[in-house]
Amino acid sequence: MGGWVAPTAYLLGAGWYFATCIVIGIGVGLWVDGLTGLKPTFTLIGIFLGLAVALVGGIRMLAPFMERLGDRGDTE
Repeated sequence: MGGWVAPTAYLLGAGWYFATCIVIGIGVGLWVDGLTGLKPTFTLIGIFLGLAVALVGGIRMLAPFMERLGDRGDTE
């Protein structure tokens, strides 16, 4: 019991990180669009920047988890 709690919490944190990056990118894009009047331009840029930050950060966050998961599978 409890062997699933740590990985679940780790992946839940990664999911929140992904969602936060994307939502902040959209929010900043909408805000800049409101200032400049270029409606979809900065929102789209914000979406893509949020996705890029989420992808890079997610890989860096999940790499140690995946290594530990792979190490555990080799010993069994």
